[in-house]
Amino acid sequence: MDDKRRAIVRGIADTYDQAISVYFGTGPTDVEEAKRQHSIYVGSLRKFGVEVKELAADNDYPDCCFVEDQVVICEGKGLLTVSGHDTRVGEQKIIADALSKNVELTKMMPPARMDGGDVIRFGKKFLVGISTRTNLEAAKQLRDFVSPMGYSVHEIQIPSNALHLKSISSSPAPGLILAPEVYFDENSFPKGAEVLWIPEEEVYGANVIGFGNDVLVADGYPNVHKALIAKGFNLYPIDMSQIRAGDGSLTCLSVFY
Repeated sequence: MDDKRRAIVRGIADTYDQAISVYFGTGPTDVEEAKRQHSIYVGSLRKFGVEVKELAADNDYPDCCFVEDQVVICEGKGLLTVSGHDTRVGEQKIIADALSKNVELTKMMPPARMDGGDVIRFGKKFLVGISTRTNLEAAKQLRDFVSPMGYSVHEIQIPSNALHLKSISSSPAPGLILAPEVYFDENSFPKGAEVLWIPEEEVYGANVIGFGNDVLVADGYPNVHKALIAKGFNLYPIDMSQIRAGDGSLTCLSVFY
């Protein structure tokens, strides 16, 4: 919970219906509903005791609410990524400015390309999805960034029908991975990881945010919810339908620092 005491979020742009959408749907259809869902999300973070800093949306960047992609945080330091999609490069400055008072920032350099949605902190490891948005050079630069702090990097190849590692998996608690069948196998994750397997058809529900025994989850994924409840978690479901329509998930909407 200590690493989730503060978060940056960014509002939904009026142009959000133009967000890049390839994997979970054909694009957002109701921007006002997306704003409502985002507001509930922010309120949920605050209910968990998170100090939330809200940044203004920018209509030039329809995907700007997905702040997670712009930086990877470790031990009070941040590695600013090089966005995996050219249209999103300009989203980073406001996030870097907001973090700079509290976080020591370093910049990833081309030819590295990385979206933060491809990175899961898992104990003393960072799991990095090699995807259409994140390349091996980025994984190398992340390794160089975190290794002096005692962390290692474990690379995972992401299937072509998925956007990010966190689009299809997450870590709700230390040592635990939530992942869909078919997308991964038992060799995908580090030795010693406990994998909670969920049905392929509920893949979107694999993205959750844990706060101790409490877990923020997307509404509408009963098998995911059942599996987490069986592990002893208290669930807090919220509607993410319009966020999903923009290929976004719960973790996408915040940077914890």
